[in-house]
Amino acid sequence: MIFTILFLAFIALIMFRVVNQVLKNPHDPTLPDRDGASKDSYDSADSDDSYDPSSSADSTDSADSTDSTVPAVRNEQKPLSEEETTAATLRPVPDKFEPKRPGLKKTAPNVPFKPAAYDRMFGLIGKPLGHSESKALFNKRFGEQHISAYYENFELDDLSQLDGLIANNPKLCGFSVTIPYKQDIIPLLDSVDETARIIGAVNAVKVIRKDEKTKLIGYNTDWIGFARSIETLAEGHKKALILGSGGVSKAVKYALDRMMIESSFVSRKPTFDMLRYYELSPSIIEDHTLIVNCTPVGMWPDVDKCPDFPYAFLTDKHLLYDVIANPAETLFMKKGILRGATVKGGGDMLRLQADAAWEIWNKPD
Repeated sequence: MIFTILFLAFIALIMFRVVNQVLKNPHDPTLPDRDGASKDSYDSADSDDSYDPSSSADSTDSADSTDSTVPAVRNEQKPLSEEETTAATLRPVPDKFEPKRPGLKKTAPNVPFKPAAYDRMFGLIGKPLGHSESKALFNKRFGEQHISAYYENFELDDLSQLDGLIANNPKLCGFSVTIPYKQDIIPLLDSVDETARIIGAVNAVKVIRKDEKTKLIGYNTDWIGFARSIETLAEGHKKALILGSGGVSKAVKYALDRMMIESSFVSRKPTFDMLRYYELSPSIIEDHTLIVNCTPVGMWPDVDKCPDFPYAFLTDKHLLYDVIANPAETLFMKKGILRGATVKGGGDMLRLQADAAWEIWNKPD
């Protein structure tokens, strides 16, 4: 009987201590919660800091950093005071969550500008055209000046496609001409400007549409671009060598004649009045202080090439001019720089001849 009374007293004492512990320490993380989950897991689930889009299942960093074979370590937290509990309850909730992915940029896609509707169209014919900067040059101008027009590249396999090009683009008002068609296009035109006829090459064509008929008029603006871009540099130069015998070389010859600079052609396939590259002796190079490259050698993408010219004979008295605009500094120019020569690329010539063509296209018919 005595043992029974002692046993019941011992059980009562234990129960009294447990109840007393609960009443004194309600935030004890070791005690079970009302839903059967530990207090630690309950706080973690409802915490505002637990929402982080960057740690979602789509995040590579989160997936790589989780190892299911390692048991989770419980975060032992100090019980919150009454003031901290109140502050957490009153924390403002943001209207929306901003992504936290590093490097996220809200920029528009880099899509080339092409208006859905425009009043006029212009373009460039030739082959190849990957090197040409005319399209970017004109479309930039149209955008800056709010001109309802568009400029497009038309790479033609041959000039038999010209009629179809004009017929299929009724808004085409004019186009530029580049290699290899500057001379071959002349017989296909209705008329040619007097200067273009003398030069023997056309690089700008005006399209006139009237009474359901189309008329093509050819002009040359290459000589204008070259002359205006070199006029200040050419002072003091009396003789020039023109490398190449294509359409642009003829325009350069015309410009130099007007500037009273004597010039001679140099070509791989010369006629009786042209020099060959192997004929360029030190005395000829010394006498001709202006060298103009009118060949496509060195044009993008073949930037590691240059005309087969005796660069060792150049001095600081020489001026090397390359009509190529892309790249801005060709290997031909770099070799001149190494010999102390003054050099100039074709970027200004491109822009100035384009200005002249734009004036022609906008003249009253």
